[in-house]
Amino acid sequence: MWTHPQWQQNFFPDNTSSANHLAFYSQIYSSVEGNTTFYALPNAQTVQRWADTTDEQFKFCFKLPQQITHQNKLKHSDVEMETFLQTLAPLFKRNKIGQIIVQLPPYFAYADLANLRHFLHQYAELDLAVEVRHPDFFNKTHTEKALNQLLITSKVNRVLMDTRPVHSQAPTSEAIIDAQKKKPKVPVHLIATAEQPMVRYIGCSQLADNLKFIQPWLKHFKTWLEQGKTPYLFIHTADNAQVHQLAQIWLDELKKHLGYSVYPDTLTKTIQDNQSQQSSLF
Repeated sequence: MWTHPQWQQNFFPDNTSSANHLAFYSQIYSSVEGNTTFYALPNAQTVQRWADTTDEQFKFCFKLPQQITHQNKLKHSDVEMETFLQTLAPLFKRNKIGQIIVQLPPYFAYADLANLRHFLHQYAELDLAVEVRHPDFFNKTHTEKALNQLLITSKVNRVLMDTRPVHSQAPTSEAIIDAQKKKPKVPVHLIATAEQPMVRYIGCSQLADNLKFIQPWLKHFKTWLEQGKTPYLFIHTADNAQVHQLAQIWLDELKKHLGYSVYPDTLTKTIQDNQSQQSSLF
């Protein structure tokens, strides 16, 4: 997401209209995970506005529609894929598509792997990231190895999801309860199957509690960067209210571990300016 009611208090400058939220967001971050296309495709005017108002280097990572991944399990989806790609054409033309996320349902198992193999072959020209949720792909046996080998040979990234933080919390709010229902409780299996490993980190609402989960990740980001890879990191919390502050913690920890900054200080300045702005109101 690139907008949230709470962000007007801790991220967007005062009096920023909702129509300008994406433009401002794209000046601070380099990419966004787009969940909206999973449920419904935007109209042509909306997509063109996204292309026109975002920073030239900004990348969208949209999910495939659930009709393709969940209802069809990747089969018989040529028409739906053509519609999806045509809808996003203005973003493709401006080189603003990072990776397309193929989020597979928890019932997409090893027995369905042939569907994925055919799909990856058919759309080999796209930059894809595959997220799996079935236990077959987390058991370190031949079923998981088959998936990883398919992704490696296809040069497709496996989404590396870390839901441990959100599941470590006591279910003390509706947001946490909802997140724990929706986010799969799966082990973290680290393997970069292609050149743009994608990490989806679902963090703790209490920011300080994230440090113990972030620390083990740092060495892997260092290795990927040394190998010349371009990792993507998407950060969430149960309610996403303080996700920018959590992003800053990640950046601070990466800077300490790597010995250099991997990102401009625009986020730091934005948070500090907004805090100063809010303090001046009282």
